[in-house]
Amino acid sequence: MKFCDITFKPLKKLLTLLFTALVAFSIQAQNASNSPYSRFGVGDLQSIQTPRNVAMGGISTGLTGLHNVSNRNPASYINLDSNAVIFELSFRTAFSELSEKQIDGNTLKTNTNNASLGQISLAFPITSWLKASFGLTPKSAMGYDVLNEGTTSDGLAYNRRHQGQGGLNQGFFGLALGTSRISVGANVNYNFGSYERSTTYAFVRDSMIIYPSYTSYEKSLDAQGVSFDIGAQYRQPLPNNYQLGIGLTYSPGYSLNASRSEELLSIFSNGLDTLLNQKETGTLKMPAQYSFGLSLEKLERWVIGAEYSLVDFSNYEEFSRRDASLIQAKTFRVGAELMGQRTSNNFMGAISYRIGYHTGTGYVSYHDAEIKQFGISVGLGIPIRRMLSRLDVAFEFGRRGSLDAGQIQENYGRITLGITAFERWFVRGKFE
Repeated sequence: MKFCDITFKPLKKLLTLLFTALVAFSIQAQNASNSPYSRFGVGDLQSIQTPRNVAMGGISTGLTGLHNVSNRNPASYINLDSNAVIFELSFRTAFSELSEKQIDGNTLKTNTNNASLGQISLAFPITSWLKASFGLTPKSAMGYDVLNEGTTSDGLAYNRRHQGQGGLNQGFFGLALGTSRISVGANVNYNFGSYERSTTYAFVRDSMIIYPSYTSYEKSLDAQGVSFDIGAQYRQPLPNNYQLGIGLTYSPGYSLNASRSEELLSIFSNGLDTLLNQKETGTLKMPAQYSFGLSLEKLERWVIGAEYSLVDFSNYEEFSRRDASLIQAKTFRVGAELMGQRTSNNFMGAISYRIGYHTGTGYVSYHDAEIKQFGISVGLGIPIRRMLSRLDVAFEFGRRGSLDAGQIQENYGRITLGITAFERWFVRGKFE
């Protein structure tokens, strides 16, 4: 007599990894950033986290090949093999050189670095036509420390310092349903996080009651709320084992419930004066986001793709107030991958090679001009011996802002490391 059973040991290992990663994510209080541009809005947007997508310029919307799964387009979950589970975990470290022209014509430079946990996700099949995924990913990151010197109209010199830290995270759960040709999907997201901002003025000399010797404004904010993403993908088989992929995503605008506290202090030579100390509740109004992607794949050999995304942060509101410095952000991305062949006798032939490029404008205007940005990326997918899993690494080099436009110029390098663990979920053992 024959019996069938489902082997859950691989699943247990994946759940153990997921639990460990979630603990690490919770220990990391906030997402890391060291950019002066994270001062605006909710901070730097953290859109692409998996090293495979980073290495390919950030494309994901239109990738439709086997195991091309990304929460950026929930319709892509249908690309998962019906007998497989995919666990992804990534980390990122970044190095930046910030440059700014001074009034005397000299250029002031400073170097920063940070490291952060990236995305944690688990994708799994429910049926051959219904697949799911859930995980945690950074939504935005804030981290800056900017010092300026100035003079009041009365000739009093001062140092002004802007500081901020924090960010938003996003937990998501999504479903996709479809066929080998077309699929649709949706994510339900829970967004949560907090940030703190402060601005201080320190005057060079105490001018008694007319000018305080030190003024500090501090603001802290906590926010949480639900949002949704919807997506679609279409796959058109072509002769000679080629496939054309088309993808669309739309994330409607949404509101986050928020609580905010503000405090304004001034220290005079004869004492301390609290000018403002208040707490209030309100909302953060987040803008809608769109993306469109195309890909052409020689199945299991290579893939090239392009993507365009748009988000209009001029519609962003914090407690019913808009920031005139926030504008529409547009990004164009291209990328390619030469897929490794696991059956190759040559180790180099089993490695996947990736390259990408992205260009566009950020969601912040500085000195009444758009902040242009671009980046190039390369990466590898290294198979783990005797396993279906792989180690992924991506190297990205880019720039945003321009000294010629009177902006802070940020030259950055980022290294993203990750593991993609493939496990056979419904493996049936047979015995007499």
